[in-house]
Amino acid sequence: MDSEPGRGRTGAASPLERVASGFTTALVRLRTMGVERWLRMERESLALTIKITGACVLSWWLAAYVLKVEIPVLVPIGVLLTMSATAYSSLVRGAQQVGAVVTGVAAATAVIWLLGYTAVTLAVLVVAGLVLTRLLNLPAQNVQIPITALLVFALGHTYGFERLADVLVGVGIGIAASFLIRPPRFVDKASEELSALADELADLARDMSEGLRNGWDEDMASDWLARARALSQRLEDTEEAAEQAGEAVRLSPRRSRYNDRLDQVADAATCLDHACHQLRGIARGLVDLIAGVRGLPGERGAHMPELLADELASLSRAFRAFSMLQHGRAKPEDLDGLRAALDEGHRQHERLAEVFIATGHMELRLLQGALLDDCARIRHEFDPDNGPHTAAFPHV
Repeated sequence: MDSEPGRGRTGAASPLERVASGFTTALVRLRTMGVERWLRMERESLALTIKITGACVLSWWLAAYVLKVEIPVLVPIGVLLTMSATAYSSLVRGAQQVGAVVTGVAAATAVIWLLGYTAVTLAVLVVAGLVLTRLLNLPAQNVQIPITALLVFALGHTYGFERLADVLVGVGIGIAASFLIRPPRFVDKASEELSALADELADLARDMSEGLRNGWDEDMASDWLARARALSQRLEDTEEAAEQAGEAVRLSPRRSRYNDRLDQVADAATCLDHACHQLRGIARGLVDLIAGVRGLPGERGAHMPELLADELASLSRAFRAFSMLQHGRAKPEDLDGLRAALDEGHRQHERLAEVFIATGHMELRLLQGALLDDCARIRHEFDPDNGPHTAAFPHV
């Protein structure tokens, strides 16, 4: 139904526009969730910021006053380049930093020995460093190889060993801090984000229901579609949070304790992704209908039976119940509420199909069938008993 470009594509937006869009999205989320819930959802990120800052200060103090490093600020730079959201990713990044510095020192020493200190040598070091970065499959933002090579070129080959020592100290402190100082558990954060997104989808379905019931126009339909697109893009962040939750406990000796929650978060993210796509398809269909594209009747045929509004209202309640089930405090009545919303939507669906089957306008009848199908697919995604994502629902 929804033939737009793929989810998550931002078109030709400039960097400034993307920054402004991100800032606007953050304000909307803060206003929607409230300060207390926003702080609770961002607590792991805030804790990580404090942890990295503390590790940088500690590493600088050790370098300056204990190890007597000539340029102590290079050690906290190693910490910054190493520490990540999870202990596992910090370990991987630390290994990458050390390997990159060793490679950079070796490459610079060899090239300088062959070519001497010339502009050609500098160019060769940069080219070779970038090529080696790609060959070693390092992240695009990791340019330690050419940077190290240039520093050796500028400060002499003896600096290479100092550079390696600085990086080793910084990497060691960064990895130790990642493992020892409150290792993050992103399972709760991922669940909170899923819950917040499900609530916003519930609000969208409710607004679509009320609009169809009380009178809607092209501007309202366009707004529904824009909101659905924005939520669809945000799902990428939610899915990344689910992946991060699994990575956060990857090296934990108590990982088995989190397996059930990790399975739930991963399946719930997929479930919500599919349901959001179907709701976006409904919004797209309503925009096409009232705009009169592809032979559709436009405003003169935009009146929809109240049963469709009722079905969207039941889907809103299903999204809301799904949100409640993603909390660690889910109750049996939340699951009962989801089943009740799905059963109610199914009954409305059958009655609505009888109304739509009498439609004589072929293009309109095809669109009505697509709207019904999208509603049915959402209910199927949320079916806790026979649906494709039974692991998304906790045992309550």
